[in-house]
Amino acid sequence: MNRPSLYAAFGDKQAIYLKAIERYRAGPAVKNALAEGGTLREALRRVYKLALAIYLAGDQGARGCFVIGTAATEAVTNPLVREQLAGLLNDVDDAFEARIRLAKAAAELPRNADPKTLARIASATLHSLAIRSRAGEKRRVLEAIAEAGINSVCG
Repeated sequence: MNRPSLYAAFGDKQAIYLKAIERYRAGPAVKNALAEGGTLREALRRVYKLALAIYLAGDQGARGCFVIGTAATEAVTNPLVREQLAGLLNDVDDAFEARIRLAKAAAELPRNADPKTLARIASATLHSLAIRSRAGEKRRVLEAIAEAGINSVCG
């Protein structure tokens, strides 16, 4: 598709970019990985394994995460991108929190565990993997970071 056709179909560059974020946000990858069953520890491992498969895919080096890699930068000066980014981060936090609440109800976590805070730790681990993969960190190091994040959440 050439540039005029893209703009005719989607609008200007900003509209295309916002549509891409919206589509990315609607993707159920994290929710699906968390919902597959097993323990919280197993669910988190699936999420991080899936993320690393995406972040490290391709022949041209690590891709990282589209949203963390680009939207976080654009959000500084663009309120529409900031709004989409905040929504996506909240969606990911909410997915982790829902799964952590299930784990707490199943006595996988202590009674005093705070699902909201643990969800943010799980999300922060995911974001760190995205940034570090783009920076060229080795897979084994990223896997160790993921495991440390899992241990932080699960105890």
